[in-house]
Amino acid sequence: MNDINDCGTEVLKITRYSKKIFPMVLPLLKEGTKGWGKEWSREIISAYSRQQGEAYLAQDGGKIVGTILLRKEVRALVIYFLVVKKEERLKNIGSSLVKFAEGIARREKRILRVDVAREFEGNTRFYLKLGFKKCGRVKNFYQQGDEQIFLYKVPSK
Repeated sequence: MNDINDCGTEVLKITRYSKKIFPMVLPLLKEGTKGWGKEWSREIISAYSRQQGEAYLAQDGGKIVGTILLRKEVRALVIYFLVVKKEERLKNIGSSLVKFAEGIARREKRILRVDVAREFEGNTRFYLKLGFKKCGRVKNFYQQGDEQIFLYKVPSK
């Protein structure tokens, strides 16, 4: 668990997700995958319902305001999914979740990586502001005509 206090405001708690509370998280997952297509939406919802990967929740005053799903690869910790409730955005909750993931990556001596579909330019800008660097692009990654942008960050010591 991680408590983050920003200039005396309420404390944002980051706790490990448990599938026991899946029904409480489901609306946030649906909100976060809106516009991704049915296949990706099912993939993310399934990952949480079966507790695949390491998921964490951001809670403000006991209310779930965001979540991050991490998956380990050989030398990387991959941000597989990140969402903050629409009405809670621009409050540094997403940044706090990414910094939390950076701490895990640092302890495990892994790089932090995220893949972003080209059409989600705002997401790419978000990660670049947090110090991520572009390391590649792949066209037709999931389907004909799409493009995936790969970003990474080496957590500071």
